[in-house]
Amino acid sequence: MSQNIETLVKEIEAADAGSRPSYEPQLSRMIDEMEARGEKVPTAAKCLHEELVNEKIEAQFDNMPV
Repeated sequence: MSQNIETLVKEIEAADAGSRPSYEPQLSRMIDEMEARGEKVPTAAKCLHEELVNEKIEAQFDNMPV
């Protein structure tokens, strides 16, 4: 599974900024599955997930009328 998450992290890092937040649910699911099996989740994956969550939150505010 570690190989799959590393591949996904590379794919997300290569993606354009507009599409990155759409990867968050998939990455979150992979992290949850690894933790449930007692596997060590790579630090890079955890950090990237946090970035994606923040990007998703910021995107919501970008669409708010002022």
